[in-house]
Amino acid sequence: MDYDYNDKLAFHAEWFDYDSSHNKKFILNYYPSDKTLELFDKLLNRMYLKRTKIEGLELKDVFVGNTVRIYGRQVRITDYADCRTQRIIGKTKEHTFAIIKPILIPKLGEIITEIQKRGFQICHMKMCNLTRKEVLDLHEPFKDDPFLPSILEHLISGSIVAVELVGENAVERWLEVLGPDDPLEARKIAPNSLRALYGGDSKLLNGFHGSANVQHAMRESHFFFPKNKSNPVPENAVMLQNSTCCVIKPHAILEDKLGHIISAINDSHYRITGLQMFYLSDTNADEFLEVYKGVVSDYHALLLSFVDGPCLALEISGENPDIDVQKKFRIFCGPSDSNIARQIKPCTLRARFGCDKYKNAVHCTDLPEDTVLELEYFFKILKD
Repeated sequence: MDYDYNDKLAFHAEWFDYDSSHNKKFILNYYPSDKTLELFDKLLNRMYLKRTKIEGLELKDVFVGNTVRIYGRQVRITDYADCRTQRIIGKTKEHTFAIIKPILIPKLGEIITEIQKRGFQICHMKMCNLTRKEVLDLHEPFKDDPFLPSILEHLISGSIVAVELVGENAVERWLEVLGPDDPLEARKIAPNSLRALYGGDSKLLNGFHGSANVQHAMRESHFFFPKNKSNPVPENAVMLQNSTCCVIKPHAILEDKLGHIISAINDSHYRITGLQMFYLSDTNADEFLEVYKGVVSDYHALLLSFVDGPCLALEISGENPDIDVQKKFRIFCGPSDSNIARQIKPCTLRARFGCDKYKNAVHCTDLPEDTVLELEYFFKILKD
């Protein structure tokens, strides 16, 4: 669309103020013509932030469910504030839901790369081990399906990854990208579909679930990523045994390196046994990085590298239970400065995917005694 200076897109938004322990609610108006925004405080009924340009904030970032950083505040966009905005943005930033099934967890990196190549944004992602009850609750609309017992047994056989996707006409297009339910049929009539490329030799082992319509997508997404934080959710798959913590930083995700990093980890004989996407506030990042205060020369730059978008926390385990995972994985990540890593350790993660000393693609646990603390911070304290 062509927008004039006064055209605006209006959203409901909120920001949790840690100082007052209060969830502040706003109307966020975004002006596409000059990429400016303003915030109106709904409780106080006054302007909170006058129309201004936020560096790095684009129209593609302004959609329901996303979290945007505005002068150090992580503001979450929760809903449309008028019908016009919903009409304009609704289809271009439609949400759908997907499950990557146990059979494909070893190829998770490749699949994430394929998802992004096909024009979808990942706004939420979590690895879970589902119980029988959770599978039945999730499939309640299909409780009479004779195939459900087989689906149940497969979904509880290992970890799954739940993913909320955003894109143009996302529900319909994701089903097209997946292809027919039966991978054998998919290979005949849709050879470039994901089930044709990655599915097994039966409908049960087709590798993916995709929501059938917008209503199902909303229900299934809220099952794993509820708006009401008091609602019960499936537990993450983290084990906390002979493992270490890795955080893929926001810049790497925004540069579409996420799938490539995960593939590099899996290809190097590590297993990802826990995974969840987070949008860290300054307070969260400061708590997580507390041990680096007074140690890192530019602590503020380090902190900013964790908060300028979504990050992905991973629990990393070894294929061989006898190896020292924390020590080996730290070596695999390489020197903290990516420029130095490229000179002396060119095959490491930071050399291959990092930019500089702070935008260095990944954080990894530095000291063995910090491993459980870091994993618990993400997967126990921040998990909801």
